[in-house]
Amino acid sequence: MLRKNEGVKSMAQANGFSWRLITENTEEKLLDFSVNVNPLGIPGTVKKHIAGLADITGGYPDPDCRYLRSCLAEKYQVGMEQILCGNGADDLLYRLVLAVKPKRAIVIEPTFEEYGRALKLAGCEVDHYVLKAENDFLLDDGILSAIQKDYDMMFLCNPNNPTGQVLNPPLLKEIVERCCDNNILLAVDECFMEFLPLWKEYTAKSLVTRTTNLIVIDAFTKTYSLAGFRLGFCASGNTGLLSSMRLYGQNFAVSTPAQLAGICALMDDSYMKNTYHILSEEREWLAAELGKLPLEVYPSQGNFLLLRAVDKNIRQMLFDQGIKVRDCSRFYGLNSEYCRIAIRAHDDNRKLIKALSNIFS
Repeated sequence: MLRKNEGVKSMAQANGFSWRLITENTEEKLLDFSVNVNPLGIPGTVKKHIAGLADITGGYPDPDCRYLRSCLAEKYQVGMEQILCGNGADDLLYRLVLAVKPKRAIVIEPTFEEYGRALKLAGCEVDHYVLKAENDFLLDDGILSAIQKDYDMMFLCNPNNPTGQVLNPPLLKEIVERCCDNNILLAVDECFMEFLPLWKEYTAKSLVTRTTNLIVIDAFTKTYSLAGFRLGFCASGNTGLLSSMRLYGQNFAVSTPAQLAGICALMDDSYMKNTYHILSEEREWLAAELGKLPLEVYPSQGNFLLLRAVDKNIRQMLFDQGIKVRDCSRFYGLNSEYCRIAIRAHDDNRKLIKALSNIFS
């Protein structure tokens, strides 16, 4: 064990410094299905250009992310002034809630837990609209009657995490209209949207220029496997809201490496084409293999699948075999019978099926 004054260099040498020491998952031997990022890893364009960053990181980054915002505005056909970048989607989520200061909000559940946490931190009363397992957690037009003037905000994840269900475009437009009619700010999380080959038909970003009651949050974390860069963005026709959100964040929220990584990722045309091909094949194969086991497998259009095992704690039993999956007991409306698995490369997916087959044999 190192003495207190041995210094950072000695400490690093003694512990065998590795980049793994500064990442979240230090359990090197685990095959991690709990993190649902793109199975292709970081885009080649990012790897190519990121190596030359050492010479420019001594200066401050552009606090306005002007070039990155111009690229995003071009891609989504919105104005630059309608884009705000941040230190990941979570950063923007908390800034949004702090800027709006809602008194009462409605959240579609089960979904990403951070919406509820952010709202409660702001002292907001949270109502939960719970989707039904027997309906495969699909959101239908029953939600329209729940959208009432009593609410200041509504949170919707599309495609939804952890269920993988995507909202049909006509219903999305009806929800946007209902929120506008009742002066409710609708926040749509689209962090998994671009795993859909036809995402342009489903995205709410195409609607932001029509209303000031809509904000869409997205990130490079999942789609481009850039979790460590911490890069998120949001789009809204309410530029006053975006200005308020900026005040609730630090001035240099997005680092130079993150801005460069985002720009380079957007330049890589082949990356998402390869993603669609691999994801479609692997999701279909994995769902079919899981369907042969005594598990409930819910339909998904994301890069993950929601599973339910009634009689066995498959999360712990998989962990004992060196495989980590996402425990869903903390999602509102779910319990310990549910877990979420990411769709990974084929060899990894085969290992998961083999481990599950061992459990149920």
